[in-house]
Amino acid sequence: MTTERITVATVTDYDVDGSSVTLECSTDAPETATPRTVPVTLEFYDPRTFRFELRANPEVRAERPSPDYDVDAVRADVDLDATEVDRSLVLDTGALRVVVGLDEWGFRVETDGEAVLREQRDDVDVFERSRVDPLGFTQEEINHNPRRVAETGTAFGLAPDEKLYGAGEQFVEFDRRGRELDLWHEEPLGTETPRAYKNVPFHLSTKGYGMLVDTTARVHYDFGKSSTASASVSVDDDVFAFVFFYGPAFTDVLQRYTALTGRPSRPPKWSFGTWMSRLGYESREQLEAVAARLREEAIPCDVLHLDPFWMRDRSSTDLEWDTDQFPDPEEMIAGLDDDGFHLSLWEHPHVPVGTDAFETGAEEDYFVTDGTGKPYVMDHTCQGDYRGALVDFTDPDAVEWWKDEHRRLLAMGVDVFKTDYGEYVPEDAVFANGRSGRSMHNLYPYLYNEAVYETVAEVNGAEEAVVWGRSAWTGSQRFPMHWGGDPQTTWNGMAAALRGGLSASLSGIAFWSHDIGGFRGTPSDALYARWAQFGLLSSNARCHGTTPREPWAFGEDVLDLFRRYARLRYSLLPYVYTYAEIAARTGLPVVRPLVLEYQDDPATHRLDTQYLLGSDLLVAPVFQEAGTCDVYLPDGEWVDFWTEERHPGGQYVTVDAPLETMPLFVRAGGVIPRREPTQTVVAGTPEDLTFYGVLDDAGEAGGRFYDDDADELVDVTTTTEDGTLAVSTGDVTAERLTVEVDGPTPDAVAVDGSECTRVEGAPERGEWTVTDGRVLVVT
Repeated sequence: MTTERITVATVTDYDVDGSSVTLECSTDAPETATPRTVPVTLEFYDPRTFRFELRANPEVRAERPSPDYDVDAVRADVDLDATEVDRSLVLDTGALRVVVGLDEWGFRVETDGEAVLREQRDDVDVFERSRVDPLGFTQEEINHNPRRVAETGTAFGLAPDEKLYGAGEQFVEFDRRGRELDLWHEEPLGTETPRAYKNVPFHLSTKGYGMLVDTTARVHYDFGKSSTASASVSVDDDVFAFVFFYGPAFTDVLQRYTALTGRPSRPPKWSFGTWMSRLGYESREQLEAVAARLREEAIPCDVLHLDPFWMRDRSSTDLEWDTDQFPDPEEMIAGLDDDGFHLSLWEHPHVPVGTDAFETGAEEDYFVTDGTGKPYVMDHTCQGDYRGALVDFTDPDAVEWWKDEHRRLLAMGVDVFKTDYGEYVPEDAVFANGRSGRSMHNLYPYLYNEAVYETVAEVNGAEEAVVWGRSAWTGSQRFPMHWGGDPQTTWNGMAAALRGGLSASLSGIAFWSHDIGGFRGTPSDALYARWAQFGLLSSNARCHGTTPREPWAFGEDVLDLFRRYARLRYSLLPYVYTYAEIAARTGLPVVRPLVLEYQDDPATHRLDTQYLLGSDLLVAPVFQEAGTCDVYLPDGEWVDFWTEERHPGGQYVTVDAPLETMPLFVRAGGVIPRREPTQTVVAGTPEDLTFYGVLDDAGEAGGRFYDDDADELVDVTTTTEDGTLAVSTGDVTAERLTVEVDGPTPDAVAVDGSECTRVEGAPERGEWTVTDGRVLVVT
């Protein structure tokens, strides 16, 4: 196939209109191409955010099919100063300077006199041949003569020490530099390859910026693999557009990125309890036996999940119960509810031939078609060798039909659906909106999850809306939650699951989980135990795999360990739920790589074997049965959760890690809201609540608590001055509040301005004491 690269060469004319700039550009089109100009536009949303667009076929325009962006959420007044300096157009917002070469095209973004982003035109070999393609487009020959635009894109320079993150839930190295990624949803069949379920064309650079490639088409990145001096990005479309966000703090970039592309609602509180599942419970009797054993063993648990076997053989997904295996499902669901369990059901968007659902969908044109008007039927679509067709979520009638099928199940008492798959749209498929699979493949899981999520919200209420989704694209964070697919039951599989989650968290996905124990096969007792420790201290927690994942399947010692960490999770739910509310308000993830909070610390830049839960708990999963574990503690002071030993930050510490212990540290200066663990998640503000604060060197600690009953994020602070420990609780609505402070013993304690009385023994309201070196205050 003959191809030709056409590069933007010069700016022939430009116009500045308020915060928008249009540049008419000539190209270096070869003789075989029609000479023409192409427009490049920049629209500044705020002084640190702009959208860049090149249209290779400017005569035609097509709107992005979805998702809608909320530009008003990031828009702010921009006093754009446009001047010509040495035949360059300089666009100054006060925060950024965008410099465009006029006689010879060039593009760079500066701040404080330093280039943050620079289009690469200087990366040449010894024969002065360019190693990368600068801004332009590629035409390919079709049918021996005509040429079409096949892709658009550009290249940017890389600084020697620059690191790159994100691009979705990628399982390869946390720092993307040196990697080539193809953002096209695929079934990875594990977590050891560059294939991914959640491809999000957004990445972060340690230069302090984020870049969202604004497309639903295939995106190809070369993050310094072909040349260590350059990063390239191309799109299989005639439009190349990106939104540039400058922080420089990653937290600021993520907040603006999610303000534009959408933030999640806070999932229901029960969804932060433990989920128990396997592939799969095959009968009502088996499911109810697991439910009974969970309560008998005092394992905190809130959700039971049914994988494909809730439907009839060779009939998934027609969304009809197998009443032979699950007789009287409504009675079963009611009984589970009485025992404190919510029910989750598995599905995928392929409707199998030979079912009434398929006949209805085919008759009503609810399926994606093959270009001839017929449903696009594929063999071996999922869960066996049956054939099926894809629901067309661009057809409003098809969406309503799919919603009706879910409404019926929700009316029975089902609480949530596991929206599996969504990666199988063929490129030549045709949708009701007129688009082909080339532009809909990546977007499809967004529309699929949106339909199911909206149905749960419509039936159960917006505060109960949640799905358990696998695939994602830009904006999919609007529909929590997401899990990491099918990791292998190996130590490498466990590590890859964590890398994928950390990558997803830097791509806007705030709520993330994974299969405790790995997916296929049976994990060793030690691997299951270590994975459980890690999983139960993730933002959400589910046991799942092809063989039993209930903790009693791994012996009494592991059962005891699982119970201990599950109880720890439930005691920390006030803390986790607080960060769930923060995620809904800011878009910042619950599980955070250390580089998100400690961006200026080079030791965190490639660290992907530990993470922060919120900002005050540092979790270091152990990827071996037992031994010692080297844990990096960033700046500040950190307290060992188990031993209460204090460690200065900015160093690695070696921690003993027998099987029963996963290293866990509390940040000095933080406050952790806690409660006594329960067997199920209790709605509302806990009646008996504890704030655990660790004083820093200045004698201070602070944190936040989401008060359910008041629907407020409360600031909690402790300060020490002249020997008095002053506590501010923000007037939380808990009936009994205990403040537990790790720090020097004060001479006096005051809570919310009222002095407390020192006592010996257990304090009551308005009293304080010292127990095990900690100050206990009851208010």
